[in-house]
Amino acid sequence: MKIIARISVAVLALCWALPVGLSLYLTKTAPAITRQVPRSLIDFSTSETPRTRLSYFGREFEVPWMDIDESQTKLEARQDHQIVWVCFRSGLKLFVWITPHRKTAFDYAFLKRAYEITPDKIHYWSFSPHQRSQDQILLALKASFLQDIGLGMSSNPAETGIFDLQGNGYRGFQYGNPKVRPSMLEVRLYDQDESIEMNSCKWATMSRPE
Repeated sequence: MKIIARISVAVLALCWALPVGLSLYLTKTAPAITRQVPRSLIDFSTSETPRTRLSYFGREFEVPWMDIDESQTKLEARQDHQIVWVCFRSGLKLFVWITPHRKTAFDYAFLKRAYEITPDKIHYWSFSPHQRSQDQILLALKASFLQDIGLGMSSNPAETGIFDLQGNGYRGFQYGNPKVRPSMLEVRLYDQDESIEMNSCKWATMSRPE
């Protein structure tokens, strides 16, 4: 009986205690940014300054700046994506990346699910290996996704907040809070046909309405 009991303890340690310990380690060492979760926007005000209507690759949008520098603005069209690099004389740069839906690896619903998980929401003590593995995978994917935000910037916009966006058939996320860090902002939008990434950076400050 003692041998059976020892074997049972060993099996329990391998099948439950060890995975639980691994879960605890992974979540304790997860990047701080994984504690950010999507929040609803509170301020829906828009800038009252004169606007410029831009049109690239059959898509139109307005920006609250009039000092576009056409000589520095660049366009690039490829089979799997389209890129616009809009420059303004003030120092603002607006980067737009358009990708067909069939070329995107993940959609809004999956990202929303991943972004909702945090180290504190991991089911450490669950007896279900599937539940623990699912939580760990989502957390690892979230860390990978968020570390990709703001590439080339001095810091990651998502560190100051992730905000849920919906409207005009698009759903997506705003990475960055202009009230906290007004020089950097990134937006990624998704619909059934495409995804649009908009990345803005500016040496000066940028307000929430902008």
